[in-house]
Amino acid sequence: MSEDTRRLLAIFLTVVGLVGAVLAFWQRREQLRPQLEQATVVFWVEGEGPARQELPPVPAGGKVWAGALLQFRQGNGPVRTLCPFPEVQLSGQLLRPEPPSAWPASYGVLKAQWFTVEPALFGGEGVAAESAEKLAYGEFAAPELGSELRAPLPPEPHNDDFLADPLPGNRLAGGCYRLKVKVSAYRDPRDVLPWASIGSPGAAQVESVPTLCLLAPVPQGVHPKVVMAFRCSVFTFAAGVWPEGGQGWPLPLSPRELVASGVVMTPQAVAALAAVGDPLAEPWEPPVPVTLSAGVVEVKARPLRWGADLRPGDALTWAGRWAVAWEDDGNGLLDGADRVLFAWMQPPRLVTLGEVARVTGKLSLRRVVRGQR
Repeated sequence: MSEDTRRLLAIFLTVVGLVGAVLAFWQRREQLRPQLEQATVVFWVEGEGPARQELPPVPAGGKVWAGALLQFRQGNGPVRTLCPFPEVQLSGQLLRPEPPSAWPASYGVLKAQWFTVEPALFGGEGVAAESAEKLAYGEFAAPELGSELRAPLPPEPHNDDFLADPLPGNRLAGGCYRLKVKVSAYRDPRDVLPWASIGSPGAAQVESVPTLCLLAPVPQGVHPKVVMAFRCSVFTFAAGVWPEGGQGWPLPLSPRELVASGVVMTPQAVAALAAVGDPLAEPWEPPVPVTLSAGVVEVKARPLRWGADLRPGDALTWAGRWAVAWEDDGNGLLDGADRVLFAWMQPPRLVTLGEVARVTGKLSLRRVVRGQR
């Protein structure tokens, strides 16, 4: 074998060796490429215990964060868990996940995209099996929450962004918030398209979406859990559909279960929450007929007085509507200038009694049985 042949053979073998090493390295790298397995939204109250999927109602002023709990696996290795919070209570187990910085840097960076999960429609009347799709939720991008795996709460309501003026009920403080997070891996932070993504449950599985309830100040006598109805769609159901749905009901939860879980509300359920904190309760005394005359509510020609005849949390009803007595305008009489919490065809909102009772002068007063508070 000549010297030139030996030289060419050595070069060839070297190139083959280098290509083989590169292929082996690439194959090993691909074997260890992280596989995203699950994303979950958890909530953490600053300064308190571990993060959770479901927290008790958080008092007004509490600083709350949402975080993405991400599970991934490299090759045949164990499942690894990343989260911006050091401790997470999940399914009865206390987890101590790794921080997001533990993500293998050679595979790029992680970014989160946050969505609010809110009612697609604000409300309606006479829902039946064939119109149950009206109760659906939608997913709305929440860019104000940023792209980190941790986001400050509460987010803005987004299901009314197409309106010139946001819904009055969406402007109330406090309420329940549902979030979805989509976690994506990018080769480079400047890339537009990720090489892998995974999302947490969203609108299609709304009953499984973690929910955070933030309390807000309410008048003394109104149950603080009434805020659980804020930003919730308000529907009535057709005859025979409430409470179990009846034949052909297409949703996994019955109307009663939808209300109990806070997915939707009825006008009466909002009043029951304001009375005793239970949307399925019926905590009222028998109805007392009253009239709205010259702007003042009267019973047998006698004006109703705050404190003596009714208190915040009591309700006025007419034609299927329910208005919760909220606040006196200062003259001590129940009149059209007093504020009520009204839930009809859209999320609960604060209005004057005169605004919502224009169509009728005949009402019923439903006083709460006080022993049930």
